[in-house]
Amino acid sequence: MDRPLLSLISLVILAGCATPSQQQRRPNPELVRVVAMAAAQVQRCYRMPRLPREGRQITIVLRVRYGPDGALIGLPEVKAQRGVTPENATYANRMAEAATLAVIRCSPLSLPPQYHQGGWDDFELTFSPRAVA
Repeated sequence: MDRPLLSLISLVILAGCATPSQQQRRPNPELVRVVAMAAAQVQRCYRMPRLPREGRQITIVLRVRYGPDGALIGLPEVKAQRGVTPENATYANRMAEAATLAVIRCSPLSLPPQYHQGGWDDFELTFSPRAVA
């Protein structure tokens, strides 16, 4: 079976702790690298559901939280589903489930502990089957 290309785009979210001036600053490059490491680990655990092309137009954004040991805290939270149309809406839940299962399968993550607090403790992962890695 041909596995579709998948890109996990990671975005740092400081869980509402950032002030407007902090949000306008460029993120710490080292922290961006660490969150990209998290995305790469989760990407290996992702299994694309068998869906028609229309279903693969859906992008899922999950909020994930991790403890200092890299273990998942709670379940991932679906923050957004983009690209949902009347034609593919029936596939949105399956895409969200596949993204959630990837995060669960890959826990615990192996990440540098010095960047845990205010870094990879709480962030978003975007699952986009259409993107090219």
